[in-house]
Amino acid sequence: MRSRAVLAFCLIASLVLFTFLRHHIRDLAEVARTYATFYPYITSHPDVLYRYPSHASKPYSKELELELVPTIIHQISLTQGQDLSLSRYDATTTSCKALHPNWTHNFWTDANASAFMAENYPKLLPHYLGYKQSIQRANILRYTLLDHFGGVYLDLDVTCLHPLDDLRHLPWLTPGAYPAGVNNAFILSRPRHGFLRHLLDGVQSRDLSWGMPYIKNMLSTGCMFFSNRWMSYVRSLAKAQHAIPEEARVYILANQAGHMEPHMLRGAVTTPLFQHAGASSWHGWDAAVIVMIGKHYCYFAATMGSGATFATFLIWKMTRSRAASGRSWCSSPSARESLDKIGDVERSVGVKEG
Repeated sequence: MRSRAVLAFCLIASLVLFTFLRHHIRDLAEVARTYATFYPYITSHPDVLYRYPSHASKPYSKELELELVPTIIHQISLTQGQDLSLSRYDATTTSCKALHPNWTHNFWTDANASAFMAENYPKLLPHYLGYKQSIQRANILRYTLLDHFGGVYLDLDVTCLHPLDDLRHLPWLTPGAYPAGVNNAFILSRPRHGFLRHLLDGVQSRDLSWGMPYIKNMLSTGCMFFSNRWMSYVRSLAKAQHAIPEEARVYILANQAGHMEPHMLRGAVTTPLFQHAGASSWHGWDAAVIVMIGKHYCYFAATMGSGATFATFLIWKMTRSRAASGRSWCSSPSARESLDKIGDVERSVGVKEG
């Protein structure tokens, strides 16, 4: 009887826990699916790779000019009122301005960014203002700016090594990310691109509490959220029964051999287009822990597996020992004493009634 009660309690507790954590479980499942399906998708859809430099000729026409990505570079610095010097980024921002003299350079701070969000994305504004980390706001802001204006977004620690003019015919472009997915340090996009609409549609439901700032950012607005939504978008394109229009396509930077790694903005690295300082200024203590686990995930998984196996063995051993001795909860002295008292009370009640 008691075993049934324990089983029922466990089932109810599991159901309650699942109800409260179902959205977290969904997001973690999306991460697992992205890791499992990203490279198989790239292998089966090699046309998603933009092999740079491309030697294909692009004939000019007025119609093509209307479809080109706008000549705008967006860069963001959100400080939450902190007095942070931007002089360390002078060289990087100057390099991009020098290579794009005829482009418009928009610099976004807390003041003009909040006004932009309030005017153009009022449904996202409560989430934007409610985020505890500036990096979360910077992520959402870059997506909305590209959705509204189009152009190019660049992190402040990215140095431009080559003009981006010959990429403007593409509807959407970004580097790949390690170990899977896409990176949001450089994004080139036409305004109102279908992926950006799909991306922004997922913002409100991913605003969850995770306990650790790094995970909170990555899964709510950062590269993991970005990659999960990218995979969801390309899967929807793959299911379409008709040919995918060019304006709906998304591309990942690769070299002529179709390898994404040479263009990845992973840490401090130089690629054919950029030099990336890999500042990661928003990383905290939890990021270091997660990076360490990521580097030694085999040892971590083995340790966790061994611990779970040992705990299961101990529980099994204790259960067998208890069963072999014939002990139960009611065989203990305190339990027997309680039952004797209950019996005495019942007998005295019966005598009075008689």
